[in-house]
Amino acid sequence: MDSLSFESGKPLHPLRAAAPSATLAAPAGLLSSATLAASATLAPSAPPARALTAPTSARASPRPSPLARCARFLASPPLWLTLLACAALLAARRPDALFNPQFWAEDGTHFFHPAWDQGWSVLFAQYAGYLHTVPRLVAAFAVQFDPRWSPAIFVGASFALTLYVAARTQSSRFPFPPHAAYAFAVVLVPDQFEVLLFLVNVQWILAGGLLLLLVSADARRWWQHTHDALAAILLGLTGPFSVLFAPLFLWRVWHRRTRASFVVTSLVLIFAGVQAWTLWKNPVVMTADRIATEALLAVPGMRIAGSLLAGSLVPLDYPLLIETALGALTLLAAVALALRRGPARPERIWLALAFGALLAASLLRCRYVLIPLCHATFGSRYFFLPQLVLLWLLAPLLRDARPWLARSAAVLLLWILAVNVPRLRESGLPDLHWREHAAQLRAGTAVTVPINPGWSFTVPARPR
Repeated sequence: MDSLSFESGKPLHPLRAAAPSATLAAPAGLLSSATLAASATLAPSAPPARALTAPTSARASPRPSPLARCARFLASPPLWLTLLACAALLAARRPDALFNPQFWAEDGTHFFHPAWDQGWSVLFAQYAGYLHTVPRLVAAFAVQFDPRWSPAIFVGASFALTLYVAARTQSSRFPFPPHAAYAFAVVLVPDQFEVLLFLVNVQWILAGGLLLLLVSADARRWWQHTHDALAAILLGLTGPFSVLFAPLFLWRVWHRRTRASFVVTSLVLIFAGVQAWTLWKNPVVMTADRIATEALLAVPGMRIAGSLLAGSLVPLDYPLLIETALGALTLLAAVALALRRGPARPERIWLALAFGALLAASLLRCRYVLIPLCHATFGSRYFFLPQLVLLWLLAPLLRDARPWLARSAAVLLLWILAVNVPRLRESGLPDLHWREHAAQLRAGTAVTVPINPGWSFTVPARPR
């Protein structure tokens, strides 16, 4: 039916188009003969239907503003373009890692050095009480080549694994409304010192991949089943996170009751058991000191709410009362974003519970240094994933059906980005001339290799 048949969504009687006044004067549902005659008389002099409806039919919809077009594009950009933007942001944040790749801390002492000595047998070695399978695989692969390329392989692997997690947020199985903001969040978390492009801490980024496996829809194609199985194995054996998230995977299989969910959960539970056994057999001994319980809420207040909302403007210390209030606000925000009405509510609840588990585990691990932990850059790795999860919970509001809420979320995310821009780019590491030491390694001579941040490791001479 054409546009002439409707007015304000209701059928338009032909006589009303010709003689509105005569028709309105008639009783409802009845037309007198006089009315019909008057209609017939008026009909020739009435403007043609085209003239009456021309302004309505010719009225074009308003052209969207540049901001509206940008928002529409970000809602569903091509995957390759999203990943290209993420790669550019990574490069901009740590350009020295690409132009002069170097080892950082345990990269050299606990990954490269053991792999150089032991080769592939190092895969099952624990460090800090648990297994690091993905970094071990990268290190064992890297030492198969000229050692001068090892730092570049470490950085390249970290780069690729970060993009992998960003790409997973753009999957059709991701439960939230599509948007590039989820991928950008992976590379724009502000408090990331010693996380981005450092192999030793890529486990924190891959833990985000394990959470994405948790919330993703069940696999339907063979390659999806293959991906999920490999992810459950490799990510479950990288870091202690499978132990933390195991109850959530149990909830997932109980909620879905599907074969695919049962298989994924079974794999996660198996390797969570392996990690739990390794942790039990290799306890980390810490020096006992007073636990500053008064700072338990202050830590997330400063390192999550303060980091995101104040960014580079946040002072070294607020009064403890303000820090505690910010911590309470952080927890309330996670609960509110998880429990609000809307699609994918179970998945949002799982992410919020993971947020709480990560925060509790980090506070337990750092229980003797809670006061220093309130300060930016101290132990940044412990707050990378909680900040990322909170951003993932906030981003769905960008596609909310209520315009005021979508606009408010956009303003808040833009504010977070703006106040953190000054600290997004990390300072370059001092050049410790890895190539010179690599030449000695290649020659088989004994060498002590300095690495950042002021560490070193010694490799004895190799017999020819």
